Amino acid sequence: MSGAVVVIAVLDGGSGADLARRFTAAGAAGVLIADQHVGVAEDLATELDRPGCPVVGVGGDIRRPSDVAALVDTAEKHLGPIDLFCVAGPGGERIVSLADLPDHLDLERLAELLALVGEAIGEVVPPQRGPVGSTAAAA
Repeated sequence: MSGAVVVIAVLDGGSGADLARRFTAAGAAGVLIADQHVGVAEDLATELDRPGCPVVGVGGDIRRPSDVAALVDTAEKHLGPIDLFCVAGPGGERIVSLADLPDHLDLERLAELLALVGEAIGEVVPPQRGPVGSTAAAA
């Protein structure tokens, strides 16, 4: 993880704090933390920011393609090309390596990234139950 640029996207019920601390301690080149609650991301970024590993906190919901595009643009502008994209949800964490994607942001890369993020969300969000009060029909 040393020298990696990392984006950590936090879903409701998740926490990126431990993940961000692990990456900064391991020598990441930079970390962008995105949370739906911008104050949370900014506070954590202020706490962890240090010379050699800038940490940026922004608001964003990775379930929206436009927010993912904005996160990628912000990370690349302030930190450089992204190496790892992490999703922290209520059911855990998922880390996606972007090594196989082209270095520049374009529509093809964004589409590939969105597919990977969608898979990651599915892995860290607990399965949804049916509506309260619904029952299966008796045979």
